[in-house]
Amino acid sequence: MQSGSDVALQDPATDLEQEAWRRLTTVEARLEHQAGQLTEILNTFHELRLYVEQRTTHTVPRDSGPTTVQPADAAQTLAHLDPLSMQSFTCGGGRLRPAPPDSFDGEREKGRAFINSCDLYMSLTPDAFPDEQTRINWVLSYMKEGRAARFAACTLRYPNSHDGVPRFGTYAEFRAQFVVEFCPRDEKRKAATTFEMSTYHQGSRSVDEYIDEFWDLAEEAQFPDGAQLVFRFRHGLDPRIEAKVANIVEGRPSDERVQEWIDAARLVDYNTRAHQDFRSVVTKPRTAPAPVVRNPGTPAFRALPAPPPRPVAAAPSAPTAPASRSLPPGVPMDIDLSRQRSGTPIICRRCKKPGHIARNCPDQFDIRSMTTEERDDWVMGLLADLVLDYVICYKGCDVT
Repeated sequence: MQSGSDVALQDPATDLEQEAWRRLTTVEARLEHQAGQLTEILNTFHELRLYVEQRTTHTVPRDSGPTTVQPADAAQTLAHLDPLSMQSFTCGGGRLRPAPPDSFDGEREKGRAFINSCDLYMSLTPDAFPDEQTRINWVLSYMKEGRAARFAACTLRYPNSHDGVPRFGTYAEFRAQFVVEFCPRDEKRKAATTFEMSTYHQGSRSVDEYIDEFWDLAEEAQFPDGAQLVFRFRHGLDPRIEAKVANIVEGRPSDERVQEWIDAARLVDYNTRAHQDFRSVVTKPRTAPAPVVRNPGTPAFRALPAPPPRPVAAAPSAPTAPASRSLPPGVPMDIDLSRQRSGTPIICRRCKKPGHIARNCPDQFDIRSMTTEERDDWVMGLLADLVLDYVICYKGCDVT
């Protein structure tokens, strides 16, 4: 008989062993599940490869594998994986889907572009239009507004009143009637008239824009290539470009082939623009010198009288001794005061303007309007004022 201590010692080992077996079983189950998923994925890719080969080559593959894939199942699988790839595979045997035309409202200026877009779409996807009525009904499905919607409604109601006979037996008949109803009238005559007008010129447009319009008019007027078409092209071209092309010595375009003239005109226009860009970079415009700005109150040239010789001012004595007596404050203004006593108008000796004296002159601190002598006088005046203030302050201290 085992004691309780022995059972307690054996329990941890038993638990670890059971946990290990449980984890091992879980890992094996997961590996089996993942192996099954991997097998399914490989089979799916194999089926997709066979389906794509069958759609691109239009032949039945020799080795179809252990399983057979239906087109519907493959399409669902492709749509689940990548909707864009599904559209590519299911349209025209792997070709890209062309852009459908825009809705048409019956405006004549848009009619030619609309019918050309429909013709282009049908030429790129011929398998989608097995008969003539399918082509006609498909074009009618985009005629949803205005006059176009009324035309489509009349065409669709026509078989009801004519024992099921459609209004148009072929797509060619439908297209001819569409041109009559929705394209600009008498396009050929208008294009030919535009060529004959004296106002038909390139003008301010680029050469490429002029060539695009020229080709449109030539197609509408149905002019054959030859001397007349070259003459009309040269007549409307920029005279400067036309002269350069006409004066080409070697390799001049033929007067019987308009395409050679178009290529030469484009080359001349490109070279001219490149030369203009080069000259604009190399040649720098000269900048004019900046104008000298003078004080409006100061004349351009002012002759000042030579100042009288000034005695050299003695250096101020020590603070303990009183400084030499300087001139009273009214001495610098004796000239102005004498003029005032004599009855003459007050004229400032600085700016030569009446109405004020030099002490109150608004330009007295404008250094830009002073000459070298005036600056010296101004500095000496400041020094004299400082000395006078110092003497007054010193005497005031002695009095107190």
